[in-house]
Amino acid sequence: MIRTLFYNPTGFFTLLNREISRFMKVYIQTLMAPLLSNLLFLGVFGGMLKTREVGIEGIGYLQFLVPGLAAMGAIFAAFQNPSFSIIAQKYQDTLRDINSYPLTTFEKVLAFVLGGTFRGFLIGTLTYIATIWFVGYRIENPTVFFIMLALISFIFSSLGVIAGLFLENFERMNFILAIILTPMAYFGGVFFEISKLPDFLSGAGYLNPLFPMINLLRYGYLGVYEGNLLIQLIFVPFVAVAAFGTAYYFFNKGVGLKD
Repeated sequence: MIRTLFYNPTGFFTLLNREISRFMKVYIQTLMAPLLSNLLFLGVFGGMLKTREVGIEGIGYLQFLVPGLAAMGAIFAAFQNPSFSIIAQKYQDTLRDINSYPLTTFEKVLAFVLGGTFRGFLIGTLTYIATIWFVGYRIENPTVFFIMLALISFIFSSLGVIAGLFLENFERMNFILAIILTPMAYFGGVFFEISKLPDFLSGAGYLNPLFPMINLLRYGYLGVYEGNLLIQLIFVPFVAVAAFGTAYYFFNKGVGLKD
């Protein structure tokens, strides 16, 4: 089966292993730091607002917060992994060497994307595990929760590949993280229900592309959701395919890989 999908399975897994090993070697920075950051969010917001009502009977604010933090951790980690890797290779002037790898474009892109997906999924899962002590271990629908966590990581890892190809330095990558992704995550339902926002902000929140992803992850965790669940279930896989297809397209055109 693998032989029919891949031209060079050994080369593909070698590249994938390199992408995973790269962040695992500095796990304190790539895994422990974002995990600690999520726990601080849980402690600060949970401690200050633990008695806040979330409009869902039987659901405490800490429980509401967990899937949002897991999604946010997965988003940032998955995006950073391939973008950092590609930009770092630009600095080292080794990125052009990838054109000589005996791999198809599909194999190259998939290796970068899966490396980021694994990191994002790992951060999201570790966030959930770390919060068990605070809110318990129960997940309403584990299959939906972990599939959504994987899809979120896959989407933003694909976007990270695109960013790495187009961006020339880490400052621009950090700009995207700080000015674009962070506000979108905050207003995507990580810390509060979109339906509780004032009319204009609530409408804008529903249009936030991160909202369906966070909402579906919360649905897997708590069994509750906001908005139209069917549309969101169609939207997220569509975005996953579109993001990977776009990454493949630009990679195949050699954007950022050639002088």
